[in-house]
Order: sequence, then C-alpha cells, then structure tokens
Amino acid sequence: MTETSLPSDKMDASAKHVFWASYFGWLLDGYDTTIYAFVLAASLAFFLPNLAPAKRLPFGLEFFAIFLIGWGSAFVFGPLADKIGRMKTLGIAILLYALGTFFSGLSYNLIEFGIARFVAGFGLGAEWFIGGTGVSEVFPEKKRQIWAGRFHSAWYAGFILAAVTTPLLLEYVFTASWGWRAIFFVGIIPAVILAYIRIKAKEPEVWKKKKEKHGEQMNLTMSFKVLFSNTYKKTTLLMILVMVPVITGLYGGTLFAPSAITNLVGDAVSSGVLAHGTAATWYVVLGGTTISAFTLLFCLLMPYMVARMGRKTTLTLFMVFMIVGLAVAFGYAYNQKNLFEFLPLLILLGIGGADFSVFSLWVPEIYPTEARAGGFALITALGRYAGAGLVFVISALTVATGSLGTSLAYGAIIFVVGIVLLMFVHEDRNKELDRSIDKMALDTETN
Repeated sequence: MTETSLPSDKMDASAKHVFWASYFGWLLDGYDTTIYAFVLAASLAFFLPNLAPAKRLPFGLEFFAIFLIGWGSAFVFGPLADKIGRMKTLGIAILLYALGTFFSGLSYNLIEFGIARFVAGFGLGAEWFIGGTGVSEVFPEKKRQIWAGRFHSAWYAGFILAAVTTPLLLEYVFTASWGWRAIFFVGIIPAVILAYIRIKAKEPEVWKKKKEKHGEQMNLTMSFKVLFSNTYKKTTLLMILVMVPVITGLYGGTLFAPSAITNLVGDAVSSGVLAHGTAATWYVVLGGTTISAFTLLFCLLMPYMVARMGRKTTLTLFMVFMIVGLAVAFGYAYNQKNLFEFLPLLILLGIGGADFSVFSLWVPEIYPTEARAGGFALITALGRYAGAGLVFVISALTVATGSLGTSLAYGAIIFVVGIVLLMFVHEDRNKELDRSIDKMALDTETN
C-alpha cells in the first residue's frame, strides 16, 4: 500500500476526524477518573450516612477497584476493533461510558453505584488502545510518532480540565447535597461532543483495504492467534509484563496524590503551619495539575526523545523518574509531613508518568493490522487488573506500616523489575508501521 502524503504538520480531513475522536476519547478517561476523586467523599456520605468519614475510605477504594476492573475488562474491544473497525468500536465504547457515567449520578444505593462505575470503566477502557491504534494508522510514517505523542497527552489534558473545573462547580454552582450527582451529569457533555466527532470519523484506510481483501479472516480469534503465534508470542508476553509496573505505578503514585495532599494539609493545620484546612481542595488541584502538566509536556517531547535515544532507553528513563519520585515524594516528604516539600517533588512523578506515551507509539508498530488493536488491548489488560489489585495491597500495606507514604514508596520496587524485564524486549529502531494488505501474518508464518 502506498502511503498518502500529508502536508507538513497538518492533517487531512479523514486523519483529523480520527485523531480528534481518539484524542477526546482518551481525554474522557482522564476526566472521569479525576472527577471521581473529587466527588468520592460526598457520594459515600450519601450512601453510608451512618459511617464515620474515616470508615468510608475502604468503600471508596473498592469502588475505584471496580472501575479499574471494568477498565481492564475492556480488552475485549481490541479484537472487536480488528474485526469490525476502530471507529465503530470506539462508538460502542463511548455509549457505554455515557451510560455508566449518567447512571453513576442516578444511583441510590451501593450496588447501583458499583454497576454504574464498572460500565463507565468498561467503556473508557477501550479509548487508549483503540485511539492509539487509529491514530497510528492514519498518519504517514514521518508524522506518526509526533501525532502519537500528541494523542497520548489527552489523558492529562482531561485530568487538568476536571481538576480545574470540578472544584469551581462544586463550590459556586451546585449545592452540597446533590452536587456530586450533577458532576457526573456534566461528565456526559464531553461524550456528546465526542459522539458527534465519531460520526464524521471514517475507518483508517489500511484497515479498510485489508478488511475488503480478507473479509471474515479478520475475526476475533485471528487476532489472538497472531498475538501468540511463534513470531509474536515472546514480545507479547514481555510487553504485558513491562506494562504491569507502568500502570500500577500510575495507580500507586499519581492517583493517590490527592489523598496524600489532603492528609498533609490536615497535618499542616494541626501543626499550625496553615491557619485552616479550607484550602485543601486547592492544594489538591495544584498537586494534580502539577503532575498532569509535566506529564503532558513530556508526552509531547517523547517522540523527539525516542528519535534520539530509542524506545527502550526513553521508557527506562521515564521509569527511573517514577522510582525516584515515589521514593522521595512519598517515602521522604510525605512521611516527614512536609506539604511544601511534597508538592514540588510531584514534578518527578509528572515526568515519569509519560512512560505510558511510549506504548502509544511503540505497540501499534509491533503488530500487523489484523491484530494491532487486539495486541494493544491485551498488553494493557493485565496491568489494569494488577492496578485494581494494587489498590487493595496499598490499603493493607498502609494498615501494616501505619503510613500511606511508605506503602506507596514500595511501588518503586516494581519499576526496577520492569526495567530489568525491558532489557529482554527486542527493539528495532528503524521499525515502521506494517501497512501491508496482501498477506495475513499467520499465512506469512506458515509459508
């Protein structure tokens, strides 16, 4: 297949619609994850009015884990996207997200809320690998890496958007009694905009042409057969294992930062460093925005780093930042109860958080078109389940050690393991996206 050349740094109409549909889908993931953190306390107060606030925390962790299990279960959309198309599958995922988020706001008991959070996570979980696959396929090779970095920055743009707007809405627009419900309803608005963009987005040409040529051969089972064929099995397994610390590092580090900051503000008030705790929300906003802003920046820088250093070295560097960030920010500053040392150290976690972006660039080029979305989905799934389990591990470690900071600092160890595993992954620095349509991967292997 001959590449269609695009003008310098601009998108043609087809690529534009695929990019923005993918971008806003991934943005929704960051947005929804963040608004949950801000409405958690209020929603649990409604569901568990007779429990003290401290005793509600385990339920909050469990609902977050339910969301993450839904996120991980979305891997089934990968093979589906290989079978019926990237944009069609994205449309299904958007619908599920919208339904899950809407019914989160309508829930009146814990069971309803848990089901709604699972459905929302199930829909959102597909956004990364479908979006990353679609974006990789609609840009020519010279621009593919740059646009992969831009695509991945969307999650952190969603985080910042939610972190800045949600406190303002809760403080000045919505009443305390039903404000948490209204925040979920507001979360539907981006989904409506995204649905409109999705309608205009066409399937990537490379997928369309291969589907036209091979028809029913491109099915759900074909995707998995390719992933575990002799050619791809070792890489698939190693990339799954490397993804585990990357995702668990996100859950174990950056997403616990709001709770850590809230606790540190309380300590600062108790010690007289701060006059009152009413500014806790704004310190949380500052911390979350700091992490996301630096991650977003390094997502945009990632393609240039990859071009200069390679995928493995760039990913290793980001993981080193996570190791140092977890150890110093949580192991030292948090345990010292020093809010004003902890906040600037979040920059380290922000830089390290760009480790995800390397996968958005790297994974699509590993697999052929008929298994590209399925491969991306499977690699992310185990890490997501591990992340859900880590929520409970952190809770148990916090009880055992008496310190949230110490339990999170232990997360640095898994990154060391990830760096060791990464050494065994093959990297071809001249690798280009497979855009062939004449042969199927399994046919080539058989021959």
